[in-house]
Amino acid sequence: MEASVVNVPAAEERAPGTLARCVSALERGERFLITMHEFPDGDALGSALALCLALKERGKSVTVYSPQGAPQNLRFLPGAADIVRSLSRDARFDVCLACDAGDDARLGPDLPERERRGETLNLDHHPRSKAFGDVNLVDSTAASVGVLVWRLLKALDQPISRDIAACLWVSIASDTGNFRHSNTNAECMRIAWELVERGVRPGEISSRMYESQPLARVRLLAEVLKTLVVSKDGRVAWVVASREVFEAAGTVEETADGFISYPRSIEGVEVALLLREEGPQRQRVSFRSRGKVDVGAIATRFGGGGHHNASGCSVPGTLEEVRALVLREVQRGMERARIF
Repeated sequence: MEASVVNVPAAEERAPGTLARCVSALERGERFLITMHEFPDGDALGSALALCLALKERGKSVTVYSPQGAPQNLRFLPGAADIVRSLSRDARFDVCLACDAGDDARLGPDLPERERRGETLNLDHHPRSKAFGDVNLVDSTAASVGVLVWRLLKALDQPISRDIAACLWVSIASDTGNFRHSNTNAECMRIAWELVERGVRPGEISSRMYESQPLARVRLLAEVLKTLVVSKDGRVAWVVASREVFEAAGTVEETADGFISYPRSIEGVEVALLLREEGPQRQRVSFRSRGKVDVGAIATRFGGGGHHNASGCSVPGTLEEVRALVLREVQRGMERARIF
């Protein structure tokens, strides 16, 4: 089956063709695999778990796969404890749903071959999403993949339980920065209102997401902030999470996700970076922009992806080599945006 990308207009529940094909696959299938991009964030995890809960309520068999499991601050979500970190070589499914991936290369090493995973539905809102699915429900105007899941569940006439609503809230709140980012729009605010109507308690969820951190993560943050560097012109700032930083904090398990918000919050900074050492010769780089620089385009040059204001990639090389490479591309991006 030939894959093609079809952008579904925001707040469009008529969805000519693509949404209907997704609904049909969810109704026909019995064995479902749900997966997401590596090192899942709130959008990837929340949208995946909302789908899982809804499909189980419809009597389906569902496996949620993520090699890293749920990050510590999202383990409270319903269904998070049942995520599997590996799949057997003989596992077979009728339908595979990929949430927030952008590229099937980000779906984990155990992703079954096409004939074993069944029909693949690619649910995404990245503007440079690869059309790897048999059906590609891709809408770059959607505030999060949770918005696409909401549209799907409404088209299915699926009741939205309190647990499903909590997962969708985390998806939307995560990718909108708790409704602070520029992708916050009327559609996601309407959905948020309905989720609260269905029992979501925003204060309680925010507390569990942001105010229940283990001590080791706070110590890690203290070490990461010691690496803060701001460029001479004050337009670029970055922090580094090296192996030495993790050792100094006394942890190897905690994540540095979210730490990039600190260099981004500095007055005058246009682009912020977080470099995380994955190994001696590979670094993970996260980018954030205030809006003038397209960091999604920068990450794409290194084989990654994301949005205009938020993106990431994994780059071979030492920390010093990768830092020099990405800073050079950031400078070029700033020149294209005419930031001098």
